Amino acid sequence: MNTSVRRNEKITGVFFIAATTSAIIGVQYYSPVLHSTNILDSAHAASTQIALGAFFELVLAISNIGTGIMLYPRLKRYSESWGLGYSLFRLLEVVFILIGLLSMLTIVTLSKEAQSMSSEAKLSVQSIAGLLKQVYSWAFILGPHFMLGINTLIYSSIFYLSKILPKKLAVWGITGAVLILLAAVLEIFGYIPHFSSTIIFLALPIAVYEMVLAGWLIIKGFNKEAYTAL
Repeated sequence: MNTSVRRNEKITGVFFIAATTSAIIGVQYYSPVLHSTNILDSAHAASTQIALGAFFELVLAISNIGTGIMLYPRLKRYSESWGLGYSLFRLLEVVFILIGLLSMLTIVTLSKEAQSMSSEAKLSVQSIAGLLKQVYSWAFILGPHFMLGINTLIYSSIFYLSKILPKKLAVWGITGAVLILLAAVLEIFGYIPHFSSTIIFLALPIAVYEMVLAGWLIIKGFNKEAYTAL
């Protein structure tokens, strides 16, 4: 395996670390809005914090694009259609992340404008902010949960079948993907609330998997013999 392949594996690992950490940090910065009924006042008071959350989500989006670009050439060696499917679902994940990011930033803008409004006008804007909060919640379910689950299932299955990574690691990824997909489905049908402890429990395996995968790619990389045989 040549030097450029090893370099790309290390870069892919760095992108995975950036994606996982920024996803965790970003949603934490949004907590004043996510856990408040008075959205406008909460957003105005924590406008800088929410802007930081948006920054980390932008890092998440860029990192996801990075993993999509770096992994596609490797995955298509096994199956071009599977590799393309991974990239497309990764792109859809990014689209939903950006929709959520824009929703949060728009809430901050509305919160600033609402400070000079009458009580009646502010009540109307509060309703709009509430809708934008729901847009963010649904974008989070469909992007960092549902689409993430699908694209992780695809690339982890390729890892398992091609043997370019240890099977135990690939099985971990497949399991994590199934659990985050389960979380998304349960959220969509209203069986569990958004951003609940149950969601955190179901999302934890895939988060840890991405960090372990990143470490493996940086330190060891793909199995040389299996990769060459593709």
